[in-house]
Amino acid sequence: MDEKDRAMELYKLEYEKDAERYDNVYRSIWNIFSYMTAVAAGFLAFGAERIEPHALICIASVPLIFWFWTTYLPLDRYGTDVIKRLGTIEGTLNKEFRVDLNHFKPNACKELSVFKKLRQVRKTKKGSDIWEQVHRARFAIGIFFILLHLVFVYHLIAHYRTGLPLFIDKPAASAPAAPTGNVTINR
Repeated sequence: MDEKDRAMELYKLEYEKDAERYDNVYRSIWNIFSYMTAVAAGFLAFGAERIEPHALICIASVPLIFWFWTTYLPLDRYGTDVIKRLGTIEGTLNKEFRVDLNHFKPNACKELSVFKKLRQVRKTKKGSDIWEQVHRARFAIGIFFILLHLVFVYHLIAHYRTGLPLFIDKPAASAPAAPTGNVTINR
């Protein structure tokens, strides 16, 4: 095996592993999100009778906010780095081995952060460029989690202002009252 074939094999191996890693990163993000939504739904379903309503909304929001900060943002950043590396590998393979790979290269050159790109697009004031950014999943995720943070803060303040405890005291179930008056027994 000559030097060029060995280089091709190494690039091919790295390309395959990076493509697999890219898929696994986003699969993990959404798999973990589904678990966090199940936990949040569990709080809403089973905590409604025992937890003060404002506190319940705060508690149910915590798993999703936790996911956003500890899973989505870091793994999305990592996925962006992986796609940039895949684009670089495609460029190298296209140049050195005269192949035509363009699966990841178009995205590797773009700014993938929605909010950074929106700042750049706002300066150009082209409606199609703005729509392209608004139409992305990252934009919807960002807006949803900004709103979720605001809902969390609102209900946290509302719970604090009510002065109610976190758990609602339910009256103990009482035994049925004994009948009063004359009781007749039919035989």
